[in-house]
Amino acid sequence: MTDDAQLLARYVKEGSEPAFGELVARYINLVYSTAVRQVSDAHLAQDIVQTVFTALARKAPVLPRDVILGGWLYRHTCFVSSQARRTELRRQARERQAVAMNELSNEPEHSWDQLAPFLDEAMEHLGTGDRDALVLRYFEKRDFRDVGVALGVSEEAARKKVTRAVDKLRLAFVRRGLTLSGTALGAVLTAHTLTAAPAGLAVTVTTTAVAGAAATSGLTLSVLKLMAISKLKVAAGAILAAGVGTVLVLEHQEQTRLREQNFALQQQIGQLASLQDENRELSNLLAQAKNNRIPNDQLSELLRLRGEVGALRNQTNELAKLRSENQRSRSSAAAGQNQRPADDPQPEYYPKESWTYAGFADPRSAFQSTIWARTVGNADVILASWAPEERAREEAQMAREGKTFADNVANAVKEMEQVKSFRILRHEAVSDDEVILTVAPEGIDGDQPAPARMVRVGNEWKFAGFGKRRPPEQSQSQN
Repeated sequence: MTDDAQLLARYVKEGSEPAFGELVARYINLVYSTAVRQVSDAHLAQDIVQTVFTALARKAPVLPRDVILGGWLYRHTCFVSSQARRTELRRQARERQAVAMNELSNEPEHSWDQLAPFLDEAMEHLGTGDRDALVLRYFEKRDFRDVGVALGVSEEAARKKVTRAVDKLRLAFVRRGLTLSGTALGAVLTAHTLTAAPAGLAVTVTTTAVAGAAATSGLTLSVLKLMAISKLKVAAGAILAAGVGTVLVLEHQEQTRLREQNFALQQQIGQLASLQDENRELSNLLAQAKNNRIPNDQLSELLRLRGEVGALRNQTNELAKLRSENQRSRSSAAAGQNQRPADDPQPEYYPKESWTYAGFADPRSAFQSTIWARTVGNADVILASWAPEERAREEAQMAREGKTFADNVANAVKEMEQVKSFRILRHEAVSDDEVILTVAPEGIDGDQPAPARMVRVGNEWKFAGFGKRRPPEQSQSQN
């Protein structure tokens, strides 16, 4: 049988719907069972299943090659189910009373009703390795040999790992007053954790998920087409200023096509408005991460989602800038003036209330993620934003001053309190792996525009400090 990694690779490379359908058929019962336990509503559970597999289709190109797909689907189902309860049920209060249980091995059928409401909550408190082991063994119904192959250990090591994970899960139930043995808990998990999804749901999910992923790709293609048209418009305007009469007709045609493209993109941008509510909701979750002790895997998922929202917001800003440039070019052409040089872009303005975690896919997003992390004091993102040379410099400075990393974060938060906004005045590509962003902050008395060095590290861009890199001979002479 083709394994999960091969099926995912076929879908990513060829867009193979049969390959994706095989993955859906393989895991739909796991996802549906988890959703039913979370929301106790069969219809809502089907919507959650659709959302989860649509997310899988969209995220398939960026998933790690060694991902345990069952564990990833289980965690994402729990996350989506939690959002569904919060949005649709508004966290309706559920009174859960812990009732002392007799040994589950004596009355397994009776005890499952008491155990099920707490199962997923208890699973979330386990480590990733223990949770994946339980999902493989009891949710996917694999034997110990297959569990060992998936986890990269021997069959006997897999058996011991599952036993330890069951015991940790059992202790979580004991703390709630539900007394049971590890053997009894294993028997109940074997009998009840997997519920068959409704007939025909797999086909519907496959078709809708693949179509949803294609629609997302279509939005990116539309943005690229608009940028290409804008470049043609700039060239046509330059010829117009030189007095070539035929270009007037071409300019008018391009302006008409651009207006049509703008109208279509306006409709797509309207669909992005709903993401703003999700972004605010994710911001609240991140702010409460320390108090609520959100598990690391869920926190990482929240950061990735914020990155996607930030990227879409940047695309929206880019569209607005292109429309503004289009309007200026028409006015300039009518007045017979030369257009502004294409390599002198308008400053990009970022007010403080718009700062967000935007990921590290490009220099601008990486810089915004850096200042956001320094503003809210997110130590993990601050560390992730530094280039190796910047991290070495910061560590050397902390050592000289006798300060800790916590002091560094606190100082960063204090410094950013005065900054109200920043503008990116210039984007200078030094090489394929280095970019200089000329940044002008607002709110610090006497502060002047400064060059921020951004360097590529692997597939991500990192902050390498302020100031352009000095030539090697200059550095050696100063030493």
